[in-house]
Amino acid sequence: MALVRYTRPKYRHLSKSFNELMDEFFEPTNAQTTNNLTPKVDIRENEQEFQFLLELPGVRKEDIQIEVEQDVLYVSGERKAAEETKETNVHRMEQFYGSFHRSFHLPQGLDKETIAAQYQDGILRLTIQKHEKAIKKQIVIQ
Repeated sequence: MALVRYTRPKYRHLSKSFNELMDEFFEPTNAQTTNNLTPKVDIRENEQEFQFLLELPGVRKEDIQIEVEQDVLYVSGERKAAEETKETNVHRMEQFYGSFHRSFHLPQGLDKETIAAQYQDGILRLTIQKHEKAIKKQIVIQ
């Protein structure tokens, strides 16, 4: 009896398709249904203030609107597509263009009159100071 070496069939194309199928299946529903620009945000807090850092690459600061209504912070705007010339053939387009909108419920104790906005290198930084009463104070025992 002779031993024959088993070679596994090459199903790389099949496994790649299966992996892509699984990625789509387990991807959050909101990511599947919204093909628009949804800025990612970091929210930070220290003893004096809250900071919101939004990623807005390719968005001009003139195209960003910031509003506060009651205890909700609204950030919206639009990323406009570059003008295409008729001589250009687009082979792939993965960047998103269009309008975006994010809203955040603000915690109590923030002074909404002190909102400061800075925009640099595609990052929008919103800083909101806390009220004096909301800041923790260390009491020294004498």
